[in-house]
Amino acid sequence: MAKRENKFVKVTRQEEIANENFGLGRPFDIDDRFNRIAVMGTLISAVVLLIIRQVTRTGSGSVMLDGVSCAAGFFFAYLIGREADPEPGREWGALLGAFIALALETYFGVDINGIIALLWVLFICRMFNRTSGLRHMIGDNVIILGSAFWMGYIGYWLFPVITGICYVLESQIKEGYFRSLYLAGIAFAMCVITGRGAEIPVLSESYLYMMGIAFILFLPQLTVARISTARDDRHNRFLNRTRLQCAQAVFLLAVDILIYFGGNAVGVIFLPCIAVAAGTGLYLVIWLLRKKQEAGEI
Repeated sequence: MAKRENKFVKVTRQEEIANENFGLGRPFDIDDRFNRIAVMGTLISAVVLLIIRQVTRTGSGSVMLDGVSCAAGFFFAYLIGREADPEPGREWGALLGAFIALALETYFGVDINGIIALLWVLFICRMFNRTSGLRHMIGDNVIILGSAFWMGYIGYWLFPVITGICYVLESQIKEGYFRSLYLAGIAFAMCVITGRGAEIPVLSESYLYMMGIAFILFLPQLTVARISTARDDRHNRFLNRTRLQCAQAVFLLAVDILIYFGGNAVGVIFLPCIAVAAGTGLYLVIWLLRKKQEAGEI
């Protein structure tokens, strides 16, 4: 008697084949209350900035583009916050970072190119921590390399360099993908055709202060990641803690390096990332104090 065929095997294989071009995408459940708050906050942030720009007549360029950029900054701050601190029970940290991003962008301004740069940060973080449960695939690499190329093309030449370094590092840590070295070569090759502004970048003290505060607040995340209980989406396995720490370290250092050498222009682009580091770090402190209080240690 012939062995019965499992009808679900073909379905599973078809799904794997259909998704084989993208490995870093994550489901966005609208029924999740934090996701709903993030969506509402995104819409509100666009309206708030539009009203402020119309009333005060401040800002340069299109008011509509400013509103879109602010909304994208809020939403990406939330998404990046979930990657910087994927621990269950600390989702409020990502939302806190998003609202801090809204305040900073309202005061300092926005840049439409920030959408591309924040997309780059999001996928770089996911490439390291693998919260999706899969490694980076061709579609993800197109997004990462394409974003790096565009940012380098418009004058921010360090983006392809940092991208190449990230690929090299990813290939060397635990469960690294050996073909990341080839992708690093592509990223470094981009430096030949990327642009560089004629003006010397200037970084104001306000950005240095914000970077310093965010850096200090975020540092405990690297320590707490050693006891993380976060799981990936696909297999529900615990995240590799080494990769999680690498994702956090790369997020913090790459953003700071790009801002330091890119000046105020890059500082405006990465205001949501500064806010994420400060928001998730601050909420972690609150969360730890509450845990100690519940345990009767305070």
